[in-house]
Amino acid sequence: MAAVGHFAGNHPLRYQRQDDPIQSTIAELAGTLAGGAGIEDVLEKLTLASLALLPSADYAKISTIDNGVLFSLSATSQLTTSLDDAQQAARQGPCLDAISARKTIRCDDLETDARWPRFARHATAARVHSVLASPIDIAGDTGATLSLFGVRVGAFGAESETMGAMLANHAAIALVKDKHERQFRAALVTRDVIGQAKGIVIERFGVDAARAFAMLTAISQDTNTPVRDIAAMVVDSATQ
Repeated sequence: MAAVGHFAGNHPLRYQRQDDPIQSTIAELAGTLAGGAGIEDVLEKLTLASLALLPSADYAKISTIDNGVLFSLSATSQLTTSLDDAQQAARQGPCLDAISARKTIRCDDLETDARWPRFARHATAARVHSVLASPIDIAGDTGATLSLFGVRVGAFGAESETMGAMLANHAAIALVKDKHERQFRAALVTRDVIGQAKGIVIERFGVDAARAFAMLTAISQDTNTPVRDIAAMVVDSATQ
C-alpha cells in the first residue's frame, strides 16, 4: 500500500472535544465508513475522532508496515510521522510491538519505561511521554496500528484502551474495504485484457473463444507466466 502522506491537522478540526458527545462522533464515523468516502478521508476522520474521543491524547496517527518500513497513512501532525521514523531507525518502539504482537501496547511514561530506550530518547525530546498503540486487525502480512500520544505522564488508562480498540476496528473495516475495492477494480481490468487477447487470438487463428482461452492458458503454463501477463503481451503486440 502506498503512503498516503496525509496530515489531518492540515484541515479544520471538525470534532470538538467538549461539544460533540461520544455517540454523535461514533455515528459520524460509521456514516463515513458506510458512505463512499475515499480511504484518505476515512482515515483522516478516524485520527481526528481519536483526539475528540480521548481528550488526553495530543497526537494521533494510523501507521502500517510495507516492505519492512513503518510509515504513517494518516497523522494529526508532522511530529507523529517523525515518531514512526524514529521507531524505524531504532528498530524498536510501541507501534512496532503492537503490530508484531497484535495486542495493545500502553506506556505511561517513556522516560522511565525501559522497553524502547532508543525510541524513548527521541520521543521525550519532543515532550511525548505517554503512548497507546492499538493494533489494526487486517489479514495478510501487512500490519497496522492506531497510535495515540500524550505529552503528560499517565495520559491513558483502561477506558482509553477500550476506545482505542474500537477506533482500530473502524480503521480495519476501512482498510479491508479499500483493499477489496482495489482488488475488484484490478480483476475487472484483468478480465478486460484477457477478453481483448481472446478476441485477437480468435481473429488471427480462426478459433472459437474456448480454444482461444485454452491457447493462452497453455502458453501461461509452458512459460510459468500468469495468464493476465500473457494476455497483456498479446494485446500490446497487436497495438504496436
